[in-house]
Amino acid sequence: MTDNRRLPPLGSLRVFVAAARSQSVTGAAAELHLTHGAVSHQLRQLQDQLGVALFERHGRGLKLTAQGAVYAEQVARALGEIGQATEQLLAMRDYRRLRVSCMPSFAARWLLPRLGSFISHHRELDVEVQSSARLADIKGGEADVALRFGHGRYPGLSCRLLMRDWYYPVCSPEFIARHALLDPAQLGELPLLRSNDELWQPWFTAAGLIVDEPQRGAVFDDSNLMLMAAASGQGVALARHTLALDGLASGALRRPFRLAVESPLSYYFICRLADEQQAGIVAFRAWVFEEAASYRAPDGELAPSPQS
Repeated sequence: MTDNRRLPPLGSLRVFVAAARSQSVTGAAAELHLTHGAVSHQLRQLQDQLGVALFERHGRGLKLTAQGAVYAEQVARALGEIGQATEQLLAMRDYRRLRVSCMPSFAARWLLPRLGSFISHHRELDVEVQSSARLADIKGGEADVALRFGHGRYPGLSCRLLMRDWYYPVCSPEFIARHALLDPAQLGELPLLRSNDELWQPWFTAAGLIVDEPQRGAVFDDSNLMLMAAASGQGVALARHTLALDGLASGALRRPFRLAVESPLSYYFICRLADEQQAGIVAFRAWVFEEAASYRAPDGELAPSPQS
């Protein structure tokens, strides 16, 4: 038996193989949907644990050392075998539980308010919603289905466009009245709420404003919390259309301006290729695409319907 105490973390090995394949930290980060810093950190940790130099700098990229090249080939082969074993196990498992992975904001603002209709029509399935900022490893079997907000690049997985999205400012009706908010130029003097990695600048530019990206004020790592703060009158939030819809419908939020900017990212339905025709996944996919079919763009027109 192998002494598992000497084995590096599986996550570090996956990062190492991706970096070896692309010869680049940036390439590995894109492939695994991690940040550049997270990849660099895991590679440093792995080399420190092994006490062996696996890479050397080569311009802006990386070059495997002789020892690193041998190790990369062996680890890639081992990970491939683990993947095959996992696929075989998943093919035999009981599918009465459907595990759905998505970001917390999307779960709270879009999925959960609608999910009851699916559950009521599919009582044979136990639906487990995994809402976490950490992306579940679909290939590795951590979840059966994922609803992802991204560019649609998910190699080795079944990926179908679900919905596009747009950005625009929202705030409470009371905030609009209190500040007599009528002109986008007023935003430069008001508290602007923002979430990580979602910038105001594209909307400012579309509105013809010469305003710097906000550097001060409240920042949220969960868009749901940001919208709750906006609804309570704490400022103006840059909202994603999908997440703001129900707040606008209830009157908790209002759009002070009609201008909306399309997001470069969209929502995608993700599952393993081998599971595309699994009954629970087929049922959930049909339901979620039906829900998305009634989704309207900010101008009130039905958003273009992707093929389900």
